[in-house]
Amino acid sequence: MIAKLTGIVDEILDEALIIDVSGVGYQVFATSKLLQSAVVGERISVRVLHIFKQDAQYLCGFQNGDEIGVFKALLDVPGIGVKSALAVLSTLSIAEFATAVAMQDSEALRKVNGIGRKTAERVLLELKDKSLPKLKDVSTHGNENLNDAMLGLISLGYQKGSILPLLKEISQQLGATATANELILAALKRIK
Repeated sequence: MIAKLTGIVDEILDEALIIDVSGVGYQVFATSKLLQSAVVGERISVRVLHIFKQDAQYLCGFQNGDEIGVFKALLDVPGIGVKSALAVLSTLSIAEFATAVAMQDSEALRKVNGIGRKTAERVLLELKDKSLPKLKDVSTHGNENLNDAMLGLISLGYQKGSILPLLKEISQQLGATATANELILAALKRIK
């Protein structure tokens, strides 16, 4: 298996890079983000996942292991292939995708070209219980208890936009040592 390629960008195609590694040109399918960052003639190093299908083989290039983790999770969803999974990673950041899954936000996934309502709902259903990279919401600034409280309230049906400011306010009042449960209970008392 090929796990990493380091070479010179020989050509940038619509969906792939041609990377020259010691005289051998590898066609590496990639996200639009990776394609835009590549420069013909410059050295590049990409993480690679080698996919075998009945009728084809794909080398898919990624900037980091988190992208590979999300890509693999997407490929496990029935009806999602290599190109659809790359389209998701081209449109949404890892954090945006993980937040969409946590919030079961099909509208975020429907922004992806080729993903309709049914496919978006299938992706959310299949991945809702899976551990995804960078599920931590950057808007909680790394406060894991605040993040867990937010995800807990979202799972109860509350909207992120309305509960996040409230949770931040409660977190400041209770202090940095407040547990997720304490934050949730305090928020529920204030909401009702």
